[in-house]
Amino acid sequence: MSIIQSNTLRVEINETGSTLESFYDLNRGKELLWQGSEDSWTGKDVTIFPFVARLKDEYYTVDGIKYPMPLHGLCVDHSFEIKEISQSKVEHRFVWNEQTLKYYPYKFDLRVIHEVVGEKYVKTMSVTNVGDDTMYFMLGGHPAIALTSKGDCDTSDNYIQFSKFIRPKNYYLNDAGHLITHLGDIDGFDRLYCDKSLMKKYKTLILTDEEFENISVVRGDGIEIAFELNRPPMLAFWSHPDKGEYICVEPWWGIPDAVEAKREIKEKDRINSLGAGKTFEYSFAMEIKR
Repeated sequence: MSIIQSNTLRVEINETGSTLESFYDLNRGKELLWQGSEDSWTGKDVTIFPFVARLKDEYYTVDGIKYPMPLHGLCVDHSFEIKEISQSKVEHRFVWNEQTLKYYPYKFDLRVIHEVVGEKYVKTMSVTNVGDDTMYFMLGGHPAIALTSKGDCDTSDNYIQFSKFIRPKNYYLNDAGHLITHLGDIDGFDRLYCDKSLMKKYKTLILTDEEFENISVVRGDGIEIAFELNRPPMLAFWSHPDKGEYICVEPWWGIPDAVEAKREIKEKDRINSLGAGKTFEYSFAMEIKR
């Protein structure tokens, strides 16, 4: 486990997946990251690469060759190398190998930097194409913020506040909540309440066609966690529809497969391309507001 901290914030990162294990408010003595449960979601965070969420039938093709891919990609069960660590910063690294080529036929160098600056935690993901061909990929984050409950997983006292009124589009999912059926309208808003009815209705809310800059998760006890999102093309919110007091805030550079999915990787909707020797970088931040 990698531990970094300031005078007011302690962050623990698991090298398996390079994901958050703890986001702890030292002043209040409160854990603000969901700690997982067997009946809801055992996870706490995900570093998403090279695909977001699910592929139809859990496979895709590259030049007609079929490759399997698990939910959210390759990082979930991978033990990242600790490249560099200090009191307030750690850099993890995941480089392609012969095993990854069986699932993803591109040569990549993925760096994940976790840093604490005062009350703020910053996660930076950078992927470099170290191969000779154009690489196609998706990328994203998935931290689960712990919410308060009025009992029986009633999290309706918690809400997500946007910095302005927005009118996004939404990618709607099938009944299983796995694959996209269509891109459609959704009523405009500047606040979303985190009650379970939201997840029952949408499974996962996948918003797009807006400039996502700043939002805050405001808990029922008044604690506010502010996100600097830096304009991801998609912003998703997810929680179990019945169990668990949490909301996942997920900036995405990519989307799940559609019900009528294109199998070939370079034809997939919202896929990103990266030329040989090029690097793509994305960062977002979470800050405890006083």
